[in-house]
Amino acid sequence: MKNNKFNDFSLSEDEVIKILNDFENTIKSSSIILGKYNEDCAQEIRIQIYKALTKNSKNKKI
Repeated sequence: MKNNKFNDFSLSEDEVIKILNDFENTIKSSSIILGKYNEDCAQEIRIQIYKALTKNSKNKKI
């Protein structure tokens, strides 16, 4: 049986944004390609993190 504890969390939008902000330095350092900061790479990392963290969240109607 596969352990999916992480995917069982239901994070709020604010919690996801806080996680992205907390890891901003890591995202930036991981986005250096050939010695230069690559904004497109950083944005792609943010998008993939956001998708992973919100994968099982329910859409709420306001």
